[in-house]
Amino acid sequence: MNHEDTKDRKEEEEVFMNLSRRKLLITTAATAVSVACSQQKSSVNQVAKTNDLRVVALEWTYVENLLALGIQPVGVADIAGYKKYVNIAPQLAPNVQDVGTRQEPSLEAIAQLQPNLILGLELRHEPILKTLFSIGKTLLFNPYIDPKTGNQFEEMQQTFRQIAQACDRVSRGEIVLKNLQNSLTESAAKIKDANLTENTFILGQFVPELRLFTQNALAVQVLEKIGLKNAWNEKLDRFGFNTIGLESLLPLGKSHFLYIAENNQVPQQGFASNPVWKRLEFVKDNRLYSLGEDTWVFGGPLSAKILAEKVVKSLV
Repeated sequence: MNHEDTKDRKEEEEVFMNLSRRKLLITTAATAVSVACSQQKSSVNQVAKTNDLRVVALEWTYVENLLALGIQPVGVADIAGYKKYVNIAPQLAPNVQDVGTRQEPSLEAIAQLQPNLILGLELRHEPILKTLFSIGKTLLFNPYIDPKTGNQFEEMQQTFRQIAQACDRVSRGEIVLKNLQNSLTESAAKIKDANLTENTFILGQFVPELRLFTQNALAVQVLEKIGLKNAWNEKLDRFGFNTIGLESLLPLGKSHFLYIAENNQVPQQGFASNPVWKRLEFVKDNRLYSLGEDTWVFGGPLSAKILAEKVVKSLV
C-alpha cells in the first residue's frame, strides 16, 4: 500500500489533527463559494421546484447508500479511493464529479454542482457545516457511536433510513434492509449446517499495520449475526478496532483469521516474513482467509451483505 493510501485509511484515527489547516481552507474558499452560490441561485431554485435530486456524498458509506437507493450522486469525494476499496453493485456512473478528498473536500467544486443535498461525516465535516449549508441542505452522521449507548449495526440501519427518507426513497430503503436481513438469515443457516457456530474468528485489516476489530465494530456485529464468535475481546475503541503487534496474535492461534490487505496478501514486511507469524496455529493449519482489499467494513447494507457472503464462502 502506498503512502497516500495508508494515510487515507488511517484518517479515522487522526482526523482531529488537521483542524487548523481546514479552517484556513474554509477561509480561502469562502469567496469562491459565495460567488458560485450567487451565480447559481436561480438555478438551485429551479432544481428544487422540479424535484431534480442532486446529491453530493463526502463519505464512501453514503455513496454506497445512495447507489443502493437507485440514486447516482452528482459529486463524490475521492472517487478513485471509492472504486478501489468499495466493490458493490450498482457502480458509480462515469459522469459523477470528484470533489476532492474526504478529509478536505473542495467547497468550490461542491457549489458548482448545485446540490440540494450534501451527505457527510460528523467528525470530518462539522467544521465546514455552516459553509456546506450555504450551498445546500446538509446531513452529517456519526457511525462511531459510544458502544455504551448503541452499536454500529443499528446506527448503520438508522442512517440508511434517514438518507432514504431525505431522498424520498423510503419504500426502496426498506426493501434493501429486508434483503440484508434475508441474506444474513441464509448465511447463518449455512454456518450452522457446516457446524461452524462454535468456531471463533478474528477479523484483521492490514493498513499496513494490523487492526483487529472489536465487539462494537459493524463488521464484527455482522459476522456474529450469522453465528460466528469473535475471539478478539480487548478494549473497545470508538472506531471499532485496535492496532496491534504480531505478539498479540499468539493466544488466538485456534481461530480462523479473516483479513483484508493490499493485493490480498499478508504484508511481508513485519508479518509474513517473521518467524513468529509462521509458528501461529492458524498459519500452520492454513486457516487464513483473504476477503479482498475491496471488502469495505465501514459501509452500509450492501457492504454488510457482501461481507457476510464472502465469509461464508471462505469458511464453508
